[in-house]
Amino acid sequence: MIFQIVLFFVSAIAGYFVQKLISGKYEGDKIERSLRLSTGGYYIHIHHWIYYSVFILGMYLFNFYSPIVYGLFIGGIIQGLTYRDRFIIIYKKKDFKKIYSKWQKQFKLS
Repeated sequence: MIFQIVLFFVSAIAGYFVQKLISGKYEGDKIERSLRLSTGGYYIHIHHWIYYSVFILGMYLFNFYSPIVYGLFIGGIIQGLTYRDRFIIIYKKKDFKKIYSKWQKQFKLS
């Protein structure tokens, strides 16, 4: 039991840092890696913390238990929730630069 708890926490830390390496340095960076659905004049941005949450729910519903997998996904969720755009899900395509340029400017100045 203790080993599984330690394994979960180590995996969560690893998941956080793996996702940090994959993700952009700031909000909107590496947007081409994002899961954005195009619908008319809007984007629906499915952040990685959302689909990791769905994966965890699915694993729970199918009685799949793995401290490593749960830890990796929880670490990814935690990393995703550190972004300031974490709740910007639906936005107009024309507003993309307006939304994300403020964080790009902040990153480049610091």
